[in-house]
Amino acid sequence: PVHSNHGSVGEDAEQMLPTEEIDTTRPLAAFVVMGDVGRSPRMLRHAQAAKDRQFRAVLVGYQGTPVPTDVETRTFLPATASPHLPKTMATALKFLATVFSLAKVFWKMPKACTVLLQAPPAFPAALICWLYTRLMRATFVVDWHNYGDTILAMELGNDHMMVKIARAGDGIVAALADGNLCVSKALKLDLQRRFGKPATVLYDRPYVYYEAPEGKERKELLERCLGADSYQALTHRQAALAVTSTSWTVDEDFDLLLDALKLYDEAAHEALRATKPRSRRSSRLRTGLHARKAVHRESDVSGKGDPSVPSFGGSHDTVPAQGCFDELPDIWLVVTGKGPRQKEYEEKVKALDLKHVVIQMVWVQAEDFPLLLATMDLGISMHSSSSGLDLPMKVVDMFAAGIPVLAYQYECIEKELVHANQNGCLFKNAEELSHQLQRLLCYHPQKTAFYWTLKEGAMAEFERKSWEQEWMFNAMPMLLGLKCADRVDT
Repeated sequence: PVHSNHGSVGEDAEQMLPTEEIDTTRPLAAFVVMGDVGRSPRMLRHAQAAKDRQFRAVLVGYQGTPVPTDVETRTFLPATASPHLPKTMATALKFLATVFSLAKVFWKMPKACTVLLQAPPAFPAALICWLYTRLMRATFVVDWHNYGDTILAMELGNDHMMVKIARAGDGIVAALADGNLCVSKALKLDLQRRFGKPATVLYDRPYVYYEAPEGKERKELLERCLGADSYQALTHRQAALAVTSTSWTVDEDFDLLLDALKLYDEAAHEALRATKPRSRRSSRLRTGLHARKAVHRESDVSGKGDPSVPSFGGSHDTVPAQGCFDELPDIWLVVTGKGPRQKEYEEKVKALDLKHVVIQMVWVQAEDFPLLLATMDLGISMHSSSSGLDLPMKVVDMFAAGIPVLAYQYECIEKELVHANQNGCLFKNAEELSHQLQRLLCYHPQKTAFYWTLKEGAMAEFERKSWEQEWMFNAMPMLLGLKCADRVDT
């Protein structure tokens, strides 16, 4: 009743090794994530930083998206249960299968000096990690990204039994840990308040600076990621490029984004009608038709078996955006990522009919993603945070690409990451987001002084402190078994 796509989960634990020879004399640090290891960028950066600092780093988690060949991984297939079983029994069997698979990985793995577990999800993995570290006299560290109960509560409500169980599980995980890392100062304070546990802030920082390709390289990149026909259409339109990365979960309000794009489309239409340049207007309408045909012709833009799911959207809304701008470009919005609500929004976007906005959904290969970000004019983050305490890594990646960010506003992101009118802008509703899009993109491609001020601020984020510096100061002492929760976080 509990199975994977390839047989019994317990029998399918696999080991994938890098092509280079492994140095078994280095102290081993295991980084555990109860998810697809290839889609866990913070844990990948942990492993790469540890490897660069004379550790033997092993990434443990679910088999799925390929990881860089220089990172050693031990993976297993996630448990699934027969749909014919009662829900309670299926959950219990998946729990036991996960415990068995993770225990089998640790049984075969050489002795580790440290085990670092990403949370959430951390239960039941925390029990196995804690038991292993007790037997091996190793250090058990939890890296908190958020809380599991707040994520579940967005779908089930605060009073649901599963939410209460998840809340209790987080408390057990915090109690078992020898040390705690977390992604924000707000989360650090809440861990102390909620569980009485000290924590050290380890901010997500750019790993490297992403430099935008130019000329032929830029053309080849966009054709590879978006498709040749789409590249030709967006070039003909002279559209501004925007990007949003999403995991299609309930803590990202994609409806708000669609509403903002409707308002922008209306504003662009009114600006075009007010200026009345006949040739320009007819050109826009022709290129809009070409773009629609181009996007729908693309089926596998990555060239590696992951089909893009492009579509268009729009309708005329009666609520105008604040402000009035003379020249507004068409927007070509690239949406990257996969997740549970993607199909729902594919249908919503297909039902729309925008004249000045193109929405193209793609899956981009890991090696192309940072370069694609760097070719964009701006980034949009719809992350709202289930707890109000975490920070989206997508914004950090956008800063690494040197592009301004428009981010959904909540207290933590406002205080610790996106500083209004310095490296980006914050919004709470569709009207504000539409207005900010107009303010930043008007007079494209020259744009305004305000746009270039934000771009300079975004680029300065990389110069302020790198991931290596953050990791060396805050994470490495914990891997060595040192207490560092009282360090001054900067």
